Amino acid sequence: MLMTLSPATHHIEQLYRESRQALTSYFVRRHGSVQAAEDLLQETFLRLMKRMDGCRRAASPKGYLFGIARHVSADSWRRRQRTPSETTAVESIEAPESDQRLIEAREIIAALPSLQREILDLRFQHDLSYAEIAEALNVPVGTVRSRLHNALEILREKMKQG
Repeated sequence: MLMTLSPATHHIEQLYRESRQALTSYFVRRHGSVQAAEDLLQETFLRLMKRMDGCRRAASPKGYLFGIARHVSADSWRRRQRTPSETTAVESIEAPESDQRLIEAREIIAALPSLQREILDLRFQHDLSYAEIAEALNVPVGTVRSRLHNALEILREKMKQG
């Protein structure tokens, strides 16, 4: 007997194919382990399957999926009795010791408020659009634009001073 996939199952499979690498990278940057990233990726898609109606209504399915991933990541940190701000994407990347400007930039970014760091990460590491970031973080697009602008201004000014 030939089994046909439901439209919802097809949609989940398509999102998985399109987002697996980006989400794995997102989790590895936050948790430092490929194994943990794979577990968190699986948890993200399990939660997505429970919330397919929300995904269908979302302006950006990719943004909606990153929003779920963000919550999965935070829940994982809470289970470990640590806060997400203790480990940032900036800290998980090794900088070559000889590149002092890169080290300075990472220190400046690490000192930014968590929402600004997260917006920078989603925009420049994961290439999400402003609308997708807004969906993922559940904030207005204007907030994404202003926080990103402010973070980049702080980075520029402090890099000029250094």
